[in-house]
Amino acid sequence: MLSRHELKLRLRKPILIHTGRSHKGNSKKTVAFILALVLLVTALLGLRNLQPILTEMATVTSRDIVTQAINDAINRRLSDGTLSYDSLITLEKDDSGAITALTTDMAKINTLQAEITNEVIDAVSEMGSARLRVPLGNIIGGSWLSGRGPGIPFKVVSLATSSAKFENAFESAGINQTKHKILIDVTVDVSILMPGKTTKTQVQSQVLVAETVIVGDVPNSYVNLQ
Repeated sequence: MLSRHELKLRLRKPILIHTGRSHKGNSKKTVAFILALVLLVTALLGLRNLQPILTEMATVTSRDIVTQAINDAINRRLSDGTLSYDSLITLEKDDSGAITALTTDMAKINTLQAEITNEVIDAVSEMGSARLRVPLGNIIGGSWLSGRGPGIPFKVVSLATSSAKFENAFESAGINQTKHKILIDVTVDVSILMPGKTTKTQVQSQVLVAETVIVGDVPNSYVNLQ
């Protein structure tokens, strides 16, 4: 039998109970920290890779829309005859039939410039906010991941200012013949608002809208013809 002194010593010894909870809790916290760190690094890399990709896609998309809007606006007027040579230019002749002057209908020119400008701006406005999809692999980075993975959608808003200007050009068309061309220059400045960034691009388009061949000397007088 144990003596009273030995019994007291045994009762004073701490009793340790190992539940295993502390070790498991620390492991879970470590895994969660590593996972959060990996997600943070992936997000930072994705944002760095996203900006140039999204900028290029948004610029190309906006330029295509603007170019198409310019062509549509001009083609509509070519189809209805509004941009015919005779409707824009009046040839003045002397008694012998020689052309002495070219006169431009400036009221009509100004109206056409304003209409084409407004139609281009309206077309860009109707685009509103384009939705682009960038493959996840492009965002993560790496050539072997390019174009792979699901598409991540992004919204891009475009704002535009436009100007149109008629010009004329003369070129030789043969012996004692000169070709007179009427061209329209359309310039559109586009501001592209993207997530975290704004970029700008300019679209310039020159379209031949009317021409004629002048037989004889080219007149020295171009009334209202810039």
